[in-house]
Amino acid sequence: MIRLRHQSKPLYMRATALLLLLLTLTLAACGSSAAGSPAEASNCTPKISLKQLTLGIIPAENATKVADSTKGFADAVSKKLCVPVQVFVGTNYTATIEALASKKVDVAWFGPFSYVLAADKYNAQAILMQLSSSGQDHYFSYIVTTPKTGIKSVADLKGHGFSFVDPASTSGNLVPRYTMVKNGLDPDKDVKGTFAGGHDASLLAVLSGKVDAGAVASDTYNEFLKQGKFKDGELTIVGKSDALPEGPLAVDKGMKQSDKDAIRDAFVSIKDKAVLNDYVGQGFVATDDSKFNSIRDIAKTLKLNLNKLS
Repeated sequence: MIRLRHQSKPLYMRATALLLLLLTLTLAACGSSAAGSPAEASNCTPKISLKQLTLGIIPAENATKVADSTKGFADAVSKKLCVPVQVFVGTNYTATIEALASKKVDVAWFGPFSYVLAADKYNAQAILMQLSSSGQDHYFSYIVTTPKTGIKSVADLKGHGFSFVDPASTSGNLVPRYTMVKNGLDPDKDVKGTFAGGHDASLLAVLSGKVDAGAVASDTYNEFLKQGKFKDGELTIVGKSDALPEGPLAVDKGMKQSDKDAIRDAFVSIKDKAVLNDYVGQGFVATDDSKFNSIRDIAKTLKLNLNKLS
């Protein structure tokens, strides 16, 4: 028995072990990101010059939720491009803008206003636009309250606590301020404003009574309603904006054109419902900077100097 235990393995066992080793080395060559996004093993010829693609995302909702909600999509992009894809969620909107500017991220998923800030100050270039979960290329900014506050119009917000989202948020800051100004209010003086940090946090602040009213993107509002986090009648929409362009994905203008094209093609080609969810929406379509000039017009009306905003 002792001799058998130390005998060489039979030839077929050694051959099997060698085959497994070769397979392991082949898969390892394809790589995987720190976020667990595997490159395509069956066709491991990278489509871009980058060894890894880092996707930066603004924390429109809880950062952990954003990372979890986008992991499946990042995996799908990794398989298309055959390089690892890592997800970076900024601590705030500005952190994601600066991450693209400093090349800490290669592609940044912005809101319209945060994109305009990045484009006008740091040479970001929009190449893609998100489609919402209903397949739309636009959304709305809501100002919401609860019936018990007695607020029935935007003008009634005067003197009340109000939750904005983030200074660089389109539907959570820029547009609500614009709406207030159009209704004769000074958003810096006539409401007791705070920044909640995310659209989910702003909506929860209103629901809990922490503030009397707040700003929220229609996408988040609809998602919360769908999930049963509030019921019809528990919130009142007192302000609704015109249609706003959905969030763009941007790269640095200096990126190689072949890389831009490959990234654009990869994102647009993903139609798998298994990775498209309420956060990702129904995927992406190609776009360009001109789509966001309406946001610049709002900023101009509010006399905001985009190059001085942080």
